[in-house]
Amino acid sequence: MAARLATSPRTVQRRLTDLDTSWRDEVDQVRRARAMDLLRDTELTVQAVAARVGYSDARALRRAFVQWTGRSPGSFRTDPSPVRTDGRASIVQ
Repeated sequence: MAARLATSPRTVQRRLTDLDTSWRDEVDQVRRARAMDLLRDTELTVQAVAARVGYSDARALRRAFVQWTGRSPGSFRTDPSPVRTDGRASIVQ
């Protein structure tokens, strides 16, 4: 990615730190949004969603999804009411 931005990896890291984020945080944010869209708008299995957003298996996606939203992917698919999207788990009622 740094090469695409015509800069060094360390410069990218510094700029992300200045924005109070990291490469991992940005990747997680994109994965979270994409997973939520796929679960809400398609009939794909959780395994297929996991593969499309870059997880090795459904269990890895489930762990991440619960951490992000406080809910399982299946629970979200059944009731996609608003959930926290700041990466901190919470109990959504």
